[in-house]
Amino acid sequence: MSVLMLGGSAIVPSLLLLWYVYARDKNPEPRGLLMKTFLLGAFICLPVVPVAMMLEAMGKGMTGGMWGSAFVQGFLGAGIPEEFFKFLVLRLFVWRQDHFDEPLDGVVYGATASLGFATLENILYVGEHGMGTAVLRALTAVPGHAFTGVVMGAFVGRARFAEPEQRTALIWTGLGSAMLLHGSYDAFLFTGSGYAFLALVVLFIEVRWGRKLYKALQAEQVVGGSALAMPVMAAPVAVEEQVMIAQGGWTSGPVAMAEREPERTFWSWMKLAMGGVGLSLCGIWWLAIFAIAFFPDSSRDVETVGLVGLAIISAIPTWICVAVFRSGLRGPFTPALG
Repeated sequence: MSVLMLGGSAIVPSLLLLWYVYARDKNPEPRGLLMKTFLLGAFICLPVVPVAMMLEAMGKGMTGGMWGSAFVQGFLGAGIPEEFFKFLVLRLFVWRQDHFDEPLDGVVYGATASLGFATLENILYVGEHGMGTAVLRALTAVPGHAFTGVVMGAFVGRARFAEPEQRTALIWTGLGSAMLLHGSYDAFLFTGSGYAFLALVVLFIEVRWGRKLYKALQAEQVVGGSALAMPVMAAPVAVEEQVMIAQGGWTSGPVAMAEREPERTFWSWMKLAMGGVGLSLCGIWWLAIFAIAFFPDSSRDVETVGLVGLAIISAIPTWICVAVFRSGLRGPFTPALG
Protein backbone atom coordinates (compact mmCIF):
# COMPACT_ATOMS: atom_id res chain seq x y z
CA MET A 1 0.00 0.00 0.00
CA SER A 2 2.81 2.40 0.84
CA VAL A 3 4.26 1.92 -2.66
CA LEU A 4 0.95 2.93 -4.25
CA MET A 5 0.58 5.95 -1.99
CA LEU A 6 4.12 7.15 -2.70
CA GLY A 7 3.57 6.62 -6.42
CA GLY A 8 0.37 8.62 -6.32
CA SER A 9 1.97 11.45 -4.39
CA ALA A 10 4.67 11.60 -7.08
CA ILE A 11 2.29 11.57 -10.04
CA VAL A 12 -0.73 13.67 -8.99
CA PRO A 13 1.04 17.09 -8.85
CA SER A 14 2.26 16.70 -12.45
CA LEU A 15 -1.18 15.65 -13.66
CA LEU A 16 -2.82 18.65 -11.98
CA LEU A 17 -0.36 21.06 -13.60
CA LEU A 18 -0.94 19.34 -16.95
CA TRP A 19 -4.70 19.76 -16.48
CA TYR A 20 -4.19 23.45 -15.73
CA VAL A 21 -2.10 24.03 -18.88
CA TYR A 22 -4.55 22.08 -21.04
CA ALA A 23 -7.60 23.89 -19.65
CA ARG A 24 -6.07 27.32 -20.29
CA ASP A 25 -5.54 26.64 -24.01
CA LYS A 26 -8.39 28.17 -26.02
CA ASN A 27 -7.63 25.79 -28.91
CA PRO A 28 -6.93 22.54 -27.04
CA GLU A 29 -4.41 20.13 -28.52
CA PRO A 30 -5.34 16.49 -29.27
CA ARG A 31 -5.18 14.45 -26.10
CA GLY A 32 -3.46 11.59 -27.89
CA LEU A 33 -0.63 13.83 -29.06
CA LEU A 34 -0.30 15.34 -25.59
CA MET A 35 -0.08 11.85 -24.11
CA LYS A 36 2.67 10.86 -26.57
CA THR A 37 4.58 14.03 -25.72
CA PHE A 38 4.14 13.33 -21.99
CA LEU A 39 5.40 9.75 -22.37
CA LEU A 40 8.36 10.86 -24.50
CA GLY A 41 9.21 13.36 -21.78
CA ALA A 42 9.25 10.51 -19.27
CA PHE A 43 11.21 8.23 -21.62
CA ILE A 44 14.10 10.68 -21.99
CA CYS A 45 15.01 10.02 -18.36
CA LEU A 46 16.76 6.90 -19.68
CA PRO A 47 19.33 8.60 -21.96
CA VAL A 48 19.66 11.61 -19.63
CA VAL A 49 21.24 9.53 -16.86
CA PRO A 50 24.35 8.28 -18.74
CA VAL A 51 24.84 11.64 -20.48
CA ALA A 52 24.64 13.48 -17.14
CA MET A 53 27.11 11.05 -15.58
CA MET A 54 29.51 11.56 -18.50
CA LEU A 55 29.28 15.35 -18.27
CA GLU A 56 29.82 15.25 -14.51
CA ALA A 57 32.90 13.07 -15.02
CA MET A 58 34.23 15.57 -17.56
CA GLY A 59 33.72 18.38 -15.04
CA LYS A 60 35.58 16.72 -12.17
CA GLY A 61 38.45 19.15 -12.56
CA MET A 62 36.09 21.98 -11.63
CA THR A 63 34.76 20.44 -8.43
CA GLY A 64 37.16 22.14 -6.04
CA GLY A 65 35.22 24.00 -3.36
CA MET A 66 31.53 24.33 -2.66
CA TRP A 67 30.61 26.41 -5.69
CA GLY A 68 32.65 24.33 -8.14
CA SER A 69 30.95 21.12 -7.05
CA ALA A 70 27.53 22.76 -7.04
CA PHE A 71 28.09 24.13 -10.54
CA VAL A 72 29.10 20.74 -11.94
CA GLN A 73 26.18 18.95 -10.29
CA GLY A 74 23.63 21.64 -11.10
CA PHE A 75 24.55 22.39 -14.70
CA LEU A 76 26.47 19.39 -16.05
CA GLY A 77 24.63 16.79 -13.99
CA ALA A 78 21.11 18.18 -14.35
CA GLY A 79 20.28 21.46 -16.09
CA ILE A 80 22.13 21.03 -19.40
CA PRO A 81 21.40 17.35 -20.22
CA GLU A 82 17.81 17.39 -18.96
CA GLU A 83 16.77 20.52 -20.83
CA PHE A 84 18.62 19.41 -23.97
CA PHE A 85 16.68 16.15 -24.16
CA LYS A 86 13.39 17.93 -23.46
CA PHE A 87 14.28 20.22 -26.36
CA LEU A 88 14.83 17.17 -28.59
CA VAL A 89 11.26 16.06 -27.86
CA LEU A 90 10.00 19.45 -29.07
CA ARG A 91 12.31 19.75 -32.07
CA LEU A 92 12.34 16.18 -33.36
CA PHE A 93 8.78 15.10 -32.54
CA VAL A 94 6.39 17.98 -31.81
CA TRP A 95 7.83 20.37 -34.43
CA ARG A 96 6.70 18.08 -37.26
CA GLN A 97 3.11 17.66 -36.09
CA ASP A 98 0.32 19.28 -38.09
CA HIS A 99 -1.42 20.21 -34.84
CA PHE A 100 1.52 22.45 -33.93
CA ASP A 101 -0.24 25.30 -35.72
CA GLU A 102 0.28 28.36 -33.49
CA PRO A 103 3.07 29.71 -31.25
CA LEU A 104 1.15 29.02 -28.03
CA ASP A 105 1.30 25.31 -28.81
CA GLY A 106 5.01 25.43 -28.06
CA VAL A 107 4.18 26.34 -24.45
CA VAL A 108 1.62 23.55 -24.12
CA TYR A 109 3.90 20.86 -25.54
CA GLY A 110 6.96 22.23 -23.73
CA ALA A 111 5.18 22.03 -20.39
CA THR A 112 3.79 18.59 -21.24
CA ALA A 113 7.20 17.11 -22.11
CA SER A 114 8.73 18.65 -18.99
CA LEU A 115 5.96 17.29 -16.76
CA GLY A 116 6.44 13.84 -18.26
CA PHE A 117 10.10 14.02 -17.28
CA ALA A 118 9.26 15.44 -13.85
CA THR A 119 6.77 12.64 -13.18
CA LEU A 120 9.24 9.80 -13.69
CA GLU A 121 12.02 11.69 -11.90
CA ASN A 122 9.62 12.35 -9.03
CA ILE A 123 8.72 8.67 -8.75
CA LEU A 124 12.41 7.78 -8.45
CA TYR A 125 13.12 10.46 -5.83
CA VAL A 126 9.99 9.79 -3.79
CA GLY A 127 10.56 6.04 -3.90
CA GLU A 128 13.99 6.57 -2.37
CA HIS A 129 13.31 9.38 0.13
CA GLY A 130 9.65 9.05 1.10
CA MET A 131 6.56 11.20 1.56
CA GLY A 132 8.35 14.29 2.86
CA THR A 133 10.27 14.52 -0.40
CA ALA A 134 7.01 14.07 -2.31
CA VAL A 135 5.47 17.12 -0.66
CA LEU A 136 8.60 19.25 -1.06
CA ARG A 137 9.06 18.37 -4.74
CA ALA A 138 5.36 18.92 -5.46
CA LEU A 139 5.81 22.55 -4.37
CA THR A 140 9.23 23.19 -5.96
CA ALA A 141 10.79 20.76 -8.44
CA VAL A 142 7.62 19.85 -10.35
CA PRO A 143 6.54 23.49 -10.97
CA GLY A 144 10.20 24.26 -11.77
CA HIS A 145 10.25 21.63 -14.53
CA ALA A 146 6.90 22.82 -15.83
CA PHE A 147 7.93 26.46 -16.12
CA THR A 148 11.32 25.80 -17.69
CA GLY A 149 9.26 23.89 -20.26
CA VAL A 150 6.98 26.90 -20.64
CA VAL A 151 9.92 29.27 -21.18
CA MET A 152 11.65 27.01 -23.70
CA GLY A 153 8.35 26.16 -25.40
CA ALA A 154 7.44 29.83 -25.82
CA PHE A 155 10.64 30.50 -27.79
CA VAL A 156 10.35 27.26 -29.77
CA GLY A 157 6.74 28.16 -30.58
CA ARG A 158 7.79 31.55 -31.90
CA ALA A 159 10.66 29.97 -33.83
CA ARG A 160 8.28 27.50 -35.49
CA PHE A 161 6.43 30.37 -37.19
CA ALA A 162 9.26 32.90 -37.50
CA GLU A 163 11.25 33.79 -40.58
CA PRO A 164 14.08 31.29 -41.26
CA GLU A 165 16.79 33.81 -40.37
CA GLN A 166 15.21 34.36 -36.92
CA ARG A 167 14.64 30.73 -35.97
CA THR A 168 18.14 29.84 -34.80
CA ALA A 169 18.36 32.81 -32.43
CA LEU A 170 14.92 32.07 -30.93
CA ILE A 171 15.68 28.37 -30.49
CA TRP A 172 19.02 29.00 -28.80
CA THR A 173 17.48 31.67 -26.57
CA GLY A 174 14.79 29.26 -25.41
CA LEU A 175 17.15 26.33 -24.86
CA GLY A 176 19.81 28.48 -23.20
CA SER A 177 17.30 30.16 -20.90
CA ALA A 178 15.88 26.81 -19.77
CA MET A 179 19.36 25.43 -19.10
CA LEU A 180 20.39 28.56 -17.19
CA LEU A 181 17.27 28.59 -15.00
CA HIS A 182 17.34 24.85 -14.31
CA GLY A 183 21.08 24.75 -13.70
CA SER A 184 20.99 27.76 -11.37
CA TYR A 185 18.11 26.30 -9.35
CA ASP A 186 19.94 23.00 -8.83
CA ALA A 187 23.34 24.61 -8.26
CA PHE A 188 22.03 26.69 -5.36
CA LEU A 189 20.44 23.57 -3.84
CA PHE A 190 23.63 21.55 -4.23
CA THR A 191 25.64 24.07 -2.23
CA GLY A 192 24.03 22.49 0.82
CA SER A 193 24.30 25.84 2.58
CA GLY A 194 22.19 28.89 3.29
CA TYR A 195 22.56 29.82 -0.38
CA ALA A 196 20.09 27.04 -1.15
CA PHE A 197 17.37 29.58 -0.35
CA LEU A 198 18.25 31.34 -3.60
CA ALA A 199 16.80 28.37 -5.47
CA LEU A 200 13.39 29.71 -4.49
CA VAL A 201 14.32 33.05 -6.06
CA VAL A 202 15.16 31.25 -9.29
CA LEU A 203 11.85 29.39 -9.11
CA PHE A 204 10.02 32.68 -8.63
CA ILE A 205 11.76 34.11 -11.72
CA GLU A 206 10.81 31.01 -13.74
CA VAL A 207 7.16 31.29 -12.78
CA ARG A 208 6.94 35.04 -13.39
CA TRP A 209 8.72 34.90 -16.73
CA GLY A 210 6.85 31.81 -17.85
CA ARG A 211 3.48 33.39 -17.04
CA LYS A 212 4.45 36.58 -18.85
CA LEU A 213 5.46 34.68 -21.99
CA TYR A 214 2.33 32.54 -21.79
CA LYS A 215 0.02 35.53 -21.44
CA ALA A 216 1.64 37.31 -24.39
CA LEU A 217 1.17 34.27 -26.64
CA GLN A 218 -2.35 33.78 -25.34
CA ALA A 219 -3.20 37.39 -26.26
CA GLU A 220 -1.92 36.73 -29.77
CA GLN A 221 -4.06 33.60 -29.87
CA VAL A 222 -7.12 35.72 -29.06
CA VAL A 223 -6.29 38.05 -31.93
CA GLY A 224 -5.67 35.20 -34.35
CA GLY A 225 -8.82 33.37 -33.36
CA SER A 226 -11.00 36.41 -33.92
CA ALA A 227 -9.30 37.81 -37.01
CA LEU A 228 -11.95 36.45 -39.37
CA ALA A 229 -14.69 38.12 -37.36
CA MET A 230 -13.06 41.56 -37.41
CA PRO A 231 -14.05 44.20 -39.92
CA VAL A 232 -11.47 45.24 -42.49
CA MET A 233 -9.88 48.52 -41.40
CA ALA A 234 -8.28 51.12 -43.56
CA ALA A 235 -5.29 51.65 -41.30
CA PRO A 236 -3.11 49.06 -39.61
CA VAL A 237 -4.28 48.25 -36.10
CA ALA A 238 -1.81 47.71 -33.30
CA VAL A 239 -1.73 44.27 -31.72
CA GLU A 240 -2.86 45.75 -28.42
CA GLU A 241 -5.93 47.29 -30.07
CA GLN A 242 -6.72 44.06 -31.92
CA VAL A 243 -6.75 42.25 -28.60
CA MET A 244 -9.19 44.81 -27.25
CA ILE A 245 -11.49 44.30 -30.24
CA ALA A 246 -11.26 40.52 -29.84
CA GLN A 247 -12.35 40.86 -26.23
CA GLY A 248 -15.35 42.94 -27.16
CA GLY A 249 -14.11 46.44 -26.47
CA TRP A 250 -12.25 49.32 -28.06
CA THR A 251 -9.99 52.11 -27.03
CA SER A 252 -9.21 55.32 -28.79
CA GLY A 253 -5.56 55.35 -27.80
CA PRO A 254 -2.70 53.03 -27.03
CA VAL A 255 -3.24 51.06 -23.86
CA ALA A 256 -0.76 48.60 -22.40
CA MET A 257 -1.51 44.94 -23.01
CA ALA A 258 -1.64 44.27 -19.29
CA GLU A 259 -4.58 46.67 -18.96
CA ARG A 260 -6.70 44.52 -21.24
CA GLU A 261 -5.62 41.07 -20.18
CA PRO A 262 -7.83 39.61 -17.44
CA GLU A 263 -5.93 38.72 -14.28
CA ARG A 264 -6.78 36.00 -11.79
CA THR A 265 -7.92 37.29 -8.45
CA PHE A 266 -6.37 36.11 -5.21
CA TRP A 267 -9.50 34.05 -4.57
CA SER A 268 -9.09 32.33 -7.93
CA TRP A 269 -5.53 31.30 -7.06
CA MET A 270 -6.70 30.16 -3.63
CA LYS A 271 -9.32 27.90 -5.22
CA LEU A 272 -6.70 26.40 -7.52
CA ALA A 273 -4.34 25.81 -4.60
CA MET A 274 -7.01 24.34 -2.30
CA GLY A 275 -8.43 22.16 -5.05
CA GLY A 276 -4.97 20.98 -6.10
CA VAL A 277 -3.86 20.08 -2.58
CA GLY A 278 -7.20 18.44 -1.89
CA LEU A 279 -7.06 16.35 -5.06
CA SER A 280 -3.51 15.27 -4.24
CA LEU A 281 -4.64 14.04 -0.81
CA CYS A 282 -7.76 12.42 -2.27
CA GLY A 283 -5.64 10.66 -4.88
CA ILE A 284 -3.44 9.15 -2.17
CA TRP A 285 -6.52 8.16 -0.18
CA TRP A 286 -8.07 6.43 -3.20
CA LEU A 287 -4.83 4.51 -3.77
CA ALA A 288 -5.02 3.34 -0.16
CA ILE A 289 -8.60 2.11 -0.73
CA PHE A 290 -7.47 0.37 -3.93
CA ALA A 291 -4.63 -1.34 -2.05
CA ILE A 292 -6.99 -2.56 0.69
CA ALA A 293 -9.43 -3.92 -1.89
CA PHE A 294 -7.02 -5.66 -4.26
CA PHE A 295 -4.02 -6.46 -2.07
CA PRO A 296 -5.54 -8.31 0.92
CA ASP A 297 -3.56 -8.49 4.12
CA SER A 298 -4.16 -11.21 6.70
CA SER A 299 -3.68 -8.65 9.47
CA ARG A 300 -6.86 -6.85 8.49
CA ASP A 301 -10.34 -8.02 7.62
CA VAL A 302 -12.39 -5.48 5.69
CA GLU A 303 -15.75 -6.54 4.34
CA THR A 304 -16.87 -5.60 0.85
CA VAL A 305 -19.80 -3.64 2.21
CA GLY A 306 -17.41 -1.57 4.30
CA LEU A 307 -15.22 -0.85 1.28
CA VAL A 308 -18.21 0.22 -0.80
CA GLY A 309 -19.37 2.54 1.95
CA LEU A 310 -15.86 3.95 2.34
CA ALA A 311 -15.66 4.57 -1.41
CA ILE A 312 -19.02 6.36 -1.45
CA ILE A 313 -18.04 8.56 1.47
CA SER A 314 -14.63 9.28 -0.11
CA ALA A 315 -16.28 10.33 -3.36
CA ILE A 316 -17.83 13.36 -1.65
CA PRO A 317 -14.60 15.24 -0.77
CA THR A 318 -13.11 14.16 -4.10
CA TRP A 319 -16.02 15.68 -6.00
CA ILE A 320 -15.77 18.85 -3.91
CA CYS A 321 -12.04 19.20 -4.65
CA VAL A 322 -12.63 18.66 -8.38
CA ALA A 323 -15.36 21.32 -8.32
CA VAL A 324 -13.13 23.79 -6.45
CA PHE A 325 -10.21 23.22 -8.85
CA ARG A 326 -12.43 23.61 -11.93
CA SER A 327 -13.97 26.72 -10.42
CA GLY A 328 -10.48 28.13 -9.95
CA LEU A 329 -9.73 27.48 -13.62
CA ARG A 330 -12.78 29.51 -14.60
CA GLY A 331 -11.93 32.49 -12.41
CA PRO A 332 -12.86 34.96 -11.11
CA PHE A 333 -10.81 37.35 -13.23
CA THR A 334 -10.38 41.07 -12.99
CA PRO A 335 -8.81 43.49 -15.47
CA ALA A 336 -5.19 44.26 -14.62
CA LEU A 337 -4.44 47.82 -13.62
CA GLY A 338 -0.97 48.06 -14.99
